[in-house]
Amino acid sequence: MRPYKFLLDRDVSKAVALFPARRAQTVADVGLAQDAKDRVIVKKAWDLRAILVTANGDDFVREVRAFLGQTKRKDCHDLFGLVVLPNKFEIQKRTLSDLAARLRLGGRKITWHDVWTENLCVRVKATGNPEITLLPRCSYCRKTGRE
Repeated sequence: MRPYKFLLDRDVSKAVALFPARRAQTVADVGLAQDAKDRVIVKKAWDLRAILVTANGDDFVREVRAFLGQTKRKDCHDLFGLVVLPNKFEIQKRTLSDLAARLRLGGRKITWHDVWTENLCVRVKATGNPEITLLPRCSYCRKTGRE
């Protein structure tokens, strides 16, 4: 089993130290320019098989949908999860300290590995409470019933 990892967008790059050591990289760490477009960051997260972490969730959900639209035949474009953090670093620091212990979906406790394998979206509110939903699946997975 391949371990999950995180790719942090430039707007949350300061929070890299708040994630598990050796599992988190910033867009700069993976060679992307500071002004890289969101679509390029989504593609890089897919290439790296990484959970994408950002503070501008609405923009990234839109880019994820566009990326999924690129699926052709047996070429799955499913991603590996999205984490949307509050904007301010002090709030990120406070909410990330015990976030993993508060991850629940449908009443069951989940892990970061579950977020990665099940392609989940974790929106962390300023209160620290996470809201977890499924990200859309690519058309290939929907067509073959791999949802």
